[in-house]
Amino acid sequence: MQAAPKPPMTRAQKLRWYAGQLMTDAAADEKVGSRETATSRYLQAADILLLLAKVEENYTAWKYYTDTAAECQKRAKRLIALAPKDDGIPGPVAPSSRATPPS
Repeated sequence: MQAAPKPPMTRAQKLRWYAGQLMTDAAADEKVGSRETATSRYLQAADILLLLAKVEENYTAWKYYTDTAAECQKRAKRLIALAPKDDGIPGPVAPSSRATPPS
């Protein structure tokens, strides 16, 4: 984790920094295979970015926040989809090479 920027910072600046740090950490977690942690961090970053967008009056900044939040959510969904399923229900079984359908 990087050191926080030097004061004085507004609350919005602190939130922007924190969201960026969460995205950086999530990408690092994703590279080392820690999907659950990366998913959590992407979703936290998306929440913060959407809070920033909610109070933003400038369209360009609002667009950046919402687009970046959507990208974080997209990455989290992709990680969730890639996660191995361990719900106790066996998956489909591949047919064996010896089994032949009746003629």
